[in-house]
Amino acid sequence: MSAVGARSPAPATLGERWRLVPRHWRVVMIAISIVVVVEFALSLVGNLYTAPSSSPVGSGSSVSAAPDGTQALALLLSARHHPVQQATVPLANANLPINGTVFVLDPVGSLTAEIPTLKSYVRNGGRLVLSGEPNHALLSELLGPGALPVWDPVPAGSSRPAVNAPEVNGVTTVLGDASGSWSSPTATESPAGQITVLLQGPENSLALLARVGQGTVVLLGSSGPLQDQYLASADDAAFALDLAGNAKAPVLFDEYDHGLGRSGTGLAGLPAHWRIGLALALAAALVWVLSAARRFGPPQRANREFIPPRVAHVDAMASLLASGDPQRRAAGAAPLQREGRATLRRMLRAEPNASDEHLVELAAQGGVATVTPEEVTALLGTPRSADELVRLGTAFTAIERDHHR
Repeated sequence: MSAVGARSPAPATLGERWRLVPRHWRVVMIAISIVVVVEFALSLVGNLYTAPSSSPVGSGSSVSAAPDGTQALALLLSARHHPVQQATVPLANANLPINGTVFVLDPVGSLTAEIPTLKSYVRNGGRLVLSGEPNHALLSELLGPGALPVWDPVPAGSSRPAVNAPEVNGVTTVLGDASGSWSSPTATESPAGQITVLLQGPENSLALLARVGQGTVVLLGSSGPLQDQYLASADDAAFALDLAGNAKAPVLFDEYDHGLGRSGTGLAGLPAHWRIGLALALAAALVWVLSAARRFGPPQRANREFIPPRVAHVDAMASLLASGDPQRRAAGAAPLQREGRATLRRMLRAEPNASDEHLVELAAQGGVATVTPEEVTALLGTPRSADELVRLGTAFTAIERDHHR
């Protein structure tokens, strides 16, 4: 029997707890979950895979005809018989021109992986033209760990040559834009060599020159003099031709760091064999989950399941017997009657083979005050209905209880 006021057992499984939630709230929760999953999946795919860009990013690209592009410079150099190439692979994997010039104009990338390649290229006699705010690590490797020039995001203005050098041969005035300049002393000694001002504006410098090993590094505070919108102004075109070097000297523009040739970001940026490997690993994990899911059983219950209470068991047996025919009821009650008959003989001090009628007579004579003739008759009679079967069981319980007192 359960105690009065006892709490109902808590749902044992997730499914049972889910069924306790009202139906309209279940619909709302399912709809919200679907929206969240779809949004998360779209966001994940968008972040993991970005299609490669077919147009350059940022300013200074030699394939861009925009005002801040340098396509006119590439055409001008080609017209002056300079072999012009656009690198659409990392500079570390590109064929840098021997005795030529590499233009790295306003790179969007950090160039960190290309530092050893550029350092070796310059020291072996190449010329590097670098514009925009530089990578500090690149400057340190090219010019040494000493005092380095400082890039300033203010315009240099109209600039003039500050030194007699081949890079400004025949140049009088160079116009820049408002993107940046260099704030540095007139000349700075570095472990790699001397850094001198190549083009000086009213306040800051537009271009610096450093001799590194057998090569040259030109630092432009801004790629403005080389851009399409300024190339025809003042002596900007003459300055650009001087930077390219002697006639027929090869020229390479770094377009990889403007986004060209890149295979995208996220998964798209990985090599093909990496993507294939990840796909195979994902498929293997999915197969493992599906194979293991079939072996997962239901969650283990928190409490041990006990045998049903005796009263419930007796009620179930009585219902089973009562639902059968009279012969089945009589056969089911026979063991109970035999046990009750033996108990009555002991209580009434009757002979071991005393008949049922004799036991009824002894009970009527008051052999045992607590045993009535009605109880004896109910116990020893043949049950013909469910009510008689219940009375038989009640009589047996009462006689057994009195016998054990």
